[in-house]
Amino acid sequence: MAKNNIKILSDLESEIMEIVWKAGNASVRDVLLEMQKKRKIAYTTVMTVMSRLYDKGVLERKLNASGAFVYESMKEKEAFIQEKSQKIIKGFLREYGDVAVAQFFDIIESSDSRKSKEWKSKLKKLIE
Repeated sequence: MAKNNIKILSDLESEIMEIVWKAGNASVRDVLLEMQKKRKIAYTTVMTVMSRLYDKGVLERKLNASGAFVYESMKEKEAFIQEKSQKIIKGFLREYGDVAVAQFFDIIESSDSRKSKEWKSKLKKLIE
């Protein structure tokens, strides 16, 4: 996840989830070995974060034949991001109301993003 933006997951949680999403399912050791390609990290750190993601309902886990937990995401990446971003946006609108909506429209209208035409079209349909 990008820095200086609203975070859905911490940097470490995001890194772990990217590995799990890519693999489909993974043990703590699988994630650890992948992460150690880039930096040093302790097994217990990965285990703790994956356990917390399980507690939060982000990951599910099952014991494999050797007695180790194998983790799998509860949702595909796109569905996870969609659900979490919707929750964030609803909370933002509840907190800031009309001002937030007006700013949102202004940002989309002035956006040079390749998706801006699609967003503008969707917004026009909502308004009509």
